[in-house]
Amino acid sequence: MSIEVSEMPMAGLKQHMERTFRQLASEKDLAFEVDFAEELPVAIRTDEKRLQQVVLNLLSNAFKFTSDGGVTLRVGPARSGWSANHSFLKEGQDAIEIAVSDTGIGIPGDKQKLIFEAFQQADGTTSRKYGGTGLGLSISREISRLLGGELQVRSVPGEGSTFTLYVPVQPPAGQLSLASPAAALVVDSASELVTASYPLPDDRDDLKGQPFVLIVEDDPTFASILLELAHDAGLKGVISSAGSATVALVRKLKPDAVTLDLGLSDIDGFVLLDLLRHDPDTAGIPVHVISGAEQASHALTIGASGIIEKPADRDVLAQLFTGLAEDARTRRKKAKSGDRRPAGAVPHAVGDPDRLAGLAGSRVLIIDDDIRNIYSLTSVLEAHDVRVLHAESGAEGIRLLETTPGIDLALVDIMMPDMDGYETMRQIRSKRSIGAIPLVAVTAKAMKGDRQKCLDAGASDYISKPVDVDLLLALMRVWIGRARGVAPAARPRCKSGKAA
Repeated sequence: MSIEVSEMPMAGLKQHMERTFRQLASEKDLAFEVDFAEELPVAIRTDEKRLQQVVLNLLSNAFKFTSDGGVTLRVGPARSGWSANHSFLKEGQDAIEIAVSDTGIGIPGDKQKLIFEAFQQADGTTSRKYGGTGLGLSISREISRLLGGELQVRSVPGEGSTFTLYVPVQPPAGQLSLASPAAALVVDSASELVTASYPLPDDRDDLKGQPFVLIVEDDPTFASILLELAHDAGLKGVISSAGSATVALVRKLKPDAVTLDLGLSDIDGFVLLDLLRHDPDTAGIPVHVISGAEQASHALTIGASGIIEKPADRDVLAQLFTGLAEDARTRRKKAKSGDRRPAGAVPHAVGDPDRLAGLAGSRVLIIDDDIRNIYSLTSVLEAHDVRVLHAESGAEGIRLLETTPGIDLALVDIMMPDMDGYETMRQIRSKRSIGAIPLVAVTAKAMKGDRQKCLDAGASDYISKPVDVDLLLALMRVWIGRARGVAPAARPRCKSGKAA
């Protein structure tokens, strides 16, 4: 499990949780109170993505197990409450507490430890009345420990539960990696180096409020050329060579536009584009594809503002950056006048079914020997109207694929006994009747080389645990769309590759 530390604005956490669950509360006719204390710091240093995963899981469970009353999210400074022998918090570190309370079914005292160790319902069964518990409380507790904090529960059957996450304002020294513009290092819980990305010199430390473009390109020579063209057009530029970090970078920096290479080494560029288009914080930012990837025109269907295919003429690229500079100036003038709609933004709403492969009604097979993982993924997918089948071994999964028509995609766990995920995928690919089904490998943790090893075994793509739900949904949309032959609408393109 990887941890990467950066500044996490508390206002961003509040906005994200309200946006995610407000509609669900309305649909279930439940009260949803969000209370962030005024004394909170503006930001804390932690792994924003991992912390959000825990809070999302807690809130998801609270709404799932509550049929009357409501759910409350309270966040404030904490000076006590954690275990007296906690290795870090006991030293008097500044901390915050994130408490999720509900008026749901509650958890008996003898089951409160069990829920962190095994994937069971509060009544100790695998009853499907409520479904699974999202990412799983055992994983959430492990993430809490990696963040230097602690996750606790207090509950009364029939009255409700309160899960409280204590997190330090500053991470434990030496335990977590510190993300910086100079070198973004990601380490797992055993402090083993996974990746080290050293960005090319760019303008990230000298933006000074000026219009700028985020250049997502892993070829350093071409990235430098694009940066030079941005400067020629009067734009600042920031280079991202690691596609997997792009969404967080866009959220943080708020560029005026993004240029995207689809052929990235660490993530499928189409999946990254889908993520940018579905994230409310990034959906309005225009993304221009500059790529030699096969079927690059499919990016228009996913939401690209335009396409230039490599090898590209320098004059064509210069014209693109000149246009981006003009759009940026227009957008900023409109913002000053009170018109917040970005110039050059994608005209479709996020999730527009006319351009995005929908997941509703899709059939997905989960191949995993751990029933906890099966229920965890099932609860997430069923919330998006996906029909889920499951198999607890590679052999059973292959049999189901061969005997069940209409399966759109399979999620294959790598660490299975007898026949592991690699062999399962090889055998699926060797069978003519099922060999074309999209396969997404699910790995225990993100290690360098994992993605390529999975691809070599026959995976269409891969995702690591704990599963990032947004990334999983993006992978599914892209690969199910490809399998169904979803293509861009017939739109004439000029030589630059832009839609006419």
